[in-house]
Amino acid sequence: MMKIFASDLDHPEGLAWSPSGWLAAGGEAGQVYRINPATGEATEIANTGGFILGMAFDGEENLYLCDMGRNAVLRLDTKTGLISDLTTGKVGRELKSPNFPVFHSDGRLFFSESGDWGARNGSIFCIHPNGEVTLESELAPAFTNGLAIDPTEKYLYVVESENPQISRCAISANSLSAPEVVVKMPMTVPDGLVFTKSGDLIICCYRPDAVYIWNGAQLEEIINDWAGITLAAPTNAAFIGQDVDRFITANLAGRYLAELTVPHKGAALKYPSR
Repeated sequence: MMKIFASDLDHPEGLAWSPSGWLAAGGEAGQVYRINPATGEATEIANTGGFILGMAFDGEENLYLCDMGRNAVLRLDTKTGLISDLTTGKVGRELKSPNFPVFHSDGRLFFSESGDWGARNGSIFCIHPNGEVTLESELAPAFTNGLAIDPTEKYLYVVESENPQISRCAISANSLSAPEVVVKMPMTVPDGLVFTKSGDLIICCYRPDAVYIWNGAQLEEIINDWAGITLAAPTNAAFIGQDVDRFITANLAGRYLAELTVPHKGAALKYPSR
């Protein structure tokens, strides 16, 4: 079953479930929305003036935003509204399309830099707890997109939308390994990733309007909304709710979030203190 969860959003690309139990989403004109999970009511709580892609919370409920319009990763203090630029002047080059952030429990924030479609110049960076920004990998460059860390924290999974495929890099204390291909997805444009509690990987696709699941051996289609009625370029997703059993997708080609019935619960999220 699919239904509209929250409406009147400005082409949302990213979303994130907060430690205190509300859903954040972004808009293409820099909006940051706070959404009531009980009613779907959305309130704009900040605006960066850019274009919000992926996002992630820390343990203090600061929200980290990949802002394509400002070519930066930003931190929003959701209690005060203060917005800080974490990457400008620290990367050694201009970011073209910072796309998605994901936290490791040790406080490292990995984020993808998609680069330019067709140029294969994407990369993965890390913002360390001390604020240092380092280049971690240029070996998954085919429009580096969604990221996810598996529940055991052994691997960082990486979408290469242009190939199209999902790869993974082993995570050590100081670096990422070279990527290995996990699953190829011909004739799709994979975008966002989220893990289930059991360790299966859910993959949202910008094209087609579909959601897949990879169990380590087999790729299966969960939902394909071939007419684009409820799913409209589902980019990123999040499990929400007290039992982490409600599955919500952003829909970049629409103006809403959708709720999908899936027989899974989400993996525990990492909310490190920084």
